Amino acid sequence: MDFVIGTNSRADALRAALATTQGEHDLVLVCADDYAAAEAALAGQPAGRDVVNLTSGTREQAARLATRGRYLDGALMAHPEHVGDPATVTVYSGSAEVFDRHRERLAAFGQAVYLGPDPGTAALYDLALLNLAWATLTGYLQTAALLGSAGVRAAEVSPLITGWLTGTVNQVITEYAGQIDEGRYPGDGEWLELDAPLMDHLRDATRELGLDDTLATTVRSLTHRAIDAGHGQHSFASLVEVIRSGAPETV
Repeated sequence: MDFVIGTNSRADALRAALATTQGEHDLVLVCADDYAAAEAALAGQPAGRDVVNLTSGTREQAARLATRGRYLDGALMAHPEHVGDPATVTVYSGSAEVFDRHRERLAAFGQAVYLGPDPGTAALYDLALLNLAWATLTGYLQTAALLGSAGVRAAEVSPLITGWLTGTVNQVITEYAGQIDEGRYPGDGEWLELDAPLMDHLRDATRELGLDDTLATTVRSLTHRAIDAGHGQHSFASLVEVIRSGAPETV
């Protein structure tokens, strides 16, 4: 029989979705609050059962749990209320056999995407995409605060923003992906020395309005570090080189 470990809202949503599937495949599904809780719960489970772990953590933690065998690590890229929506994505890595054996049942949560045999890959994807989500949403909140200072309601500007994200920003991400993979950042249409004065305007306007300037100053700092490193005539994608170099040394 199946056994779902977890008492949080995500575990409840996964349990409900799994209950709608056909058949029993002796699956242990884990969605605990952290890996310590997941490890403790699995310690009481008999060996020889397939384990699918959707607890958020690091790739090192996933690798440690994978030593028990028949292990598939995963990450739910959505809130609990989105479980079961066909557009919801859940990524998995680890045992291909476990994934294939339960693929149809895992599809009850949404799209089931297998990333390969390394059990830590799904955890890394989880953190990387959380980074993207938080950075994007923080940018949106900063935008809402800026426009709100002029009496513009968030609901008024949101359709413009979502259209821009799915159109222009979508195209830019695709273009930047090629530049990052090739290690070349042609500044044909935009370059950092062109962007830098605009970042000064954003920082200054943010401060004049009495808003928190952390986001504006962070992007400006990364940009000036990239210019100092010789990327002034390169595209915004060249900031990836500064990010890869680590935090600057403090005096």
